Amino acid sequence: MTFERKEKEKEQRRNAIVDAAQELFFAKPYDEITIEAIAEKAQLAKGTVYLYFESKEDLHIAVALRGTKILNEMLKEKKGAGKNGLEKAFATGEAYYEFYKRYPQFFRLLIEAESKLALSPDTLNIKELADFASGNFREVLDAVVEGIKDGSVKPTLNPMLTAVFLIQSTRSMIRLPPGFEMFLKQAGADKDATLKFTLEALRQSLQNTSDKKSEAST
Repeated sequence: MTFERKEKEKEQRRNAIVDAAQELFFAKPYDEITIEAIAEKAQLAKGTVYLYFESKEDLHIAVALRGTKILNEMLKEKKGAGKNGLEKAFATGEAYYEFYKRYPQFFRLLIEAESKLALSPDTLNIKELADFASGNFREVLDAVVEGIKDGSVKPTLNPMLTAVFLIQSTRSMIRLPPGFEMFLKQAGADKDATLKFTLEALRQSLQNTSDKKSEAST
């Protein structure tokens, strides 16, 4: 067997393990899943799984990594349609919400995995997830910086804090507590409309209106 064929088979086996883990992590809470169950789903021996992944947590990170790669592409695509920094920053919020709607299970796993980054062992999957998470944050940060430079975003805003504010505000509205979602439903409020209102409020909080005000006063 050639080296190339061996490497291809290893990659196929690794993907099969991640596929099995993804199916289980999508269907059940983290604590209810075992390496044995993942191995059985992948039709492999438990020891074989450990040849590729150090732990269940490492596998959890590997599945979340698939999601963050999708999110990264969506952020770039949405930003590409923006005409200025403000539009690009606003588009990143839309990308987060679209990602949640299209891939709700990946969104959940990504939030769970990112919360463990600082406490997790230093594995290749952890490093790659951290790199992509940093890259996704950079997409938002760069849009804010661009907006300050082109005058579409308030120049008094701290770019780093603004990027954190945008991301966390959007995520918080997406992940409303069940009780709050029930309240909205009883009040006849639509979650999509609520998210759109939130994004518009965020856009207005960033928008630089000083030029418009000075023009109006002349």
